[in-house]
Amino acid sequence: MSITLARLAGRWIDRGSAFIPILQAVLAASIVVPAIVALRTKFDRQALAGMGVSHRWAPAALVGVVIGVGVGLLVWVPAAGFGWIRIERIDTATLLAFLAVNTFVLLLYEAVPEELALRGYGWTTVRDSWVPFVATITVSVLFCLSSALISLFQTASALIFGAETNGIALVPPGIDPTAYLLQILIFGLALIAARRVPLQGALFAAIAFHLTQLTVNRVILGGLGWVESGVHVDFVEPDAIALVLVHIALSGIFFVITRKLLERRTRA
Repeated sequence: MSITLARLAGRWIDRGSAFIPILQAVLAASIVVPAIVALRTKFDRQALAGMGVSHRWAPAALVGVVIGVGVGLLVWVPAAGFGWIRIERIDTATLLAFLAVNTFVLLLYEAVPEELALRGYGWTTVRDSWVPFVATITVSVLFCLSSALISLFQTASALIFGAETNGIALVPPGIDPTAYLLQILIFGLALIAARRVPLQGALFAAIAFHLTQLTVNRVILGGLGWVESGVHVDFVEPDAIALVLVHIALSGIFFVITRKLLERRTRA
């Protein structure tokens, strides 16, 4: 719905290429966050803390940032050292502007709504009714189907309101379906591993990792279609793009190790 409404607004308001993505982000958060809070507190009559939300969120968020950025450096710095990639130039001003805009849009459009809905409400609700394994499988499947569901409902709303639509598709246009679904599956599992870190406000570990991991990717890959990152990287070895998956998988392992260490300390 946020995509459709933002595209309609774009017909009447021309504020540059970043206007529609920023408006989409604001609309998405405005729709999803109140809806999930209402479902949890009014319909289920459960506390938000049960799904990993707490005012003491900083330690969990710090874990997400450290693993997201730290593992990114662990993966991409050696790639540059081995000559698999070559950083041709960095435009500092463009990079700083990108980080500000990207952080705003990524938090409101993806990280907060998706984590609150899937790893927060969805995973917690299924886990409480069944077991963590069933919750993980259920949410992972939903996450893999998210692009298809978005395109389905966006197409329906666009037909109602007369907005532009890209049509119904399993994955975003121009992307290899196998590679995309594999990346989404691994990413979703890593996010669940972050959500399971035994800290107050654990959902913020997933939100922070979601933000940092995608930010690292976008910086390395030059940004998005509507905003450049200011970092120009040449993939001397084209297969080095697979390091995106290594970054995600290795991060998931670090989250599991972190959970085990914290659980052991708690028992002790």
